[in-house]
Amino acid sequence: MSHIFDPKKFRKLESPERKKMLPVQEVLSFLPLSSSSVIADVGCGIGYFSIPFAETAKEVIAIDINEIMIDELKNRVSTKNIRMFLGDFSDLLEEESIDVFFTATVIHEVDNLESFTKKAYDTVKSDGYIVYLDFIKKEMPIGPSYDKRIAKESVVSLFKSLEMSDIEVTTISDTFYIVKGKK
Repeated sequence: MSHIFDPKKFRKLESPERKKMLPVQEVLSFLPLSSSSVIADVGCGIGYFSIPFAETAKEVIAIDINEIMIDELKNRVSTKNIRMFLGDFSDLLEEESIDVFFTATVIHEVDNLESFTKKAYDTVKSDGYIVYLDFIKKEMPIGPSYDKRIAKESVVSLFKSLEMSDIEVTTISDTFYIVKGKK
């Protein structure tokens, strides 16, 4: 991992500034979720997206590599359709077991994005989606350094290399982008 968020700063993940820059409802409107969807929120943190996903999806599989984050999410969850796991998604998710593979501000942290994406692809059902949300590749006072950021064009190229279809890109508040592709 090249740049990993300090879990002791988890309160920043729900700050008013972040909620303004990254409105949950705007992100939700871009996702292909229904009452029958199983979504994996990989790098779920404290549940910024997992908890709202649970309002629509049949099941949310919330995964993080940091115990502090999972413990905090456990303290926040009162719904039964969120299952939480500590560890690497590739060890926890079966092949073709989920409808949507979602990450938010995670892909800039992985060492090998191509390998990560291929593993994500394997977990998604036929006609399922991979959705990556991350920082736009430009200098900003927040987030990872410029050289750690992944350009949205690189994500689109990676999705195309896997022969994904219906690839869509959107931006959120001039800070984040979302790339969605269908298996």
